[in-house]
Amino acid sequence: MKLREALALPGVVISDGGLGTELQKLGIGSVLGEEWNLAHPDRIRSVHQRYREAGSNLITANTFGANRPTLTRHGVAGKLVEFNRAGVAIAREAVGDCGWVMGDVGPCGELLKPLGRMTMPEMEEALREQIALLLEAGVDGILVETMTALAEVEAAIRIARELHAPCVIATCAFDPFKVGPRTNMGVSPEQFAKAAVQAGADAVGANCGKLTDIGDFNGLIDRFRAATELPLMIQPNGGKPTLEGGKFVYTISSETMGELLLRISERAKIVGGCCGTNPDHIRAFREKLPAARAWHA
Repeated sequence: MKLREALALPGVVISDGGLGTELQKLGIGSVLGEEWNLAHPDRIRSVHQRYREAGSNLITANTFGANRPTLTRHGVAGKLVEFNRAGVAIAREAVGDCGWVMGDVGPCGELLKPLGRMTMPEMEEALREQIALLLEAGVDGILVETMTALAEVEAAIRIARELHAPCVIATCAFDPFKVGPRTNMGVSPEQFAKAAVQAGADAVGANCGKLTDIGDFNGLIDRFRAATELPLMIQPNGGKPTLEGGKFVYTISSETMGELLLRISERAKIVGGCCGTNPDHIRAFREKLPAARAWHA
């Protein structure tokens, strides 16, 4: 079944959790994560497989930073095509016919003029190049995630639609402010949701960011619902990281995370985690989710 069709049916779709923080556990260090698609595909595959075994229906390919501006900053732009194709192939091997693979599109990491150096045509070209590669590689949909700037998320959704993506999901990273949740570029949940709907998204939501408890997410969901009835995707971080031995460590237990995700699933269609979450967190959520509320193929 196509993901867009599944979004219209009953049942919660379980997405995966953090990838970058899991790769850190495997020793990636300061290397760009996408480089391991070629250097250590077995390690990338092992993380995807662990999430699939934990209960994830939706797996995100390791392509978050595989756009030309990001790869250029790291000196590996010549591998752009290979990184995207390999990332999708590895995820597909791990999922098989038991779930969906999303092509992950993160921010280009450059501010638009006059705040930065990038022009809108340059940003659109970078987004179009990566999204086209992901679709050619056979993803089940495009996930535009961890966005903070409205112009970039609108462009990514629109381009994915123009390239006939079978499903387009967009999420922003929100932080708590006195006036309510905002991205670090000042975008409110309502502004984002309305713009995403107009651009053609099939689902909207939030990932990453500094919101940490159920009150934060209930408020965020209320704000989304004031703007749209589209299905929601919510992927929180695994609590607040603490610095231990020069490294950021997420200490939230699988029991606590499972309970948080369970409560979020009462109002969201796609539920998983982001930085600091791991397969144990997803497994705890799956075990708590009543079978009658879980999505079944």
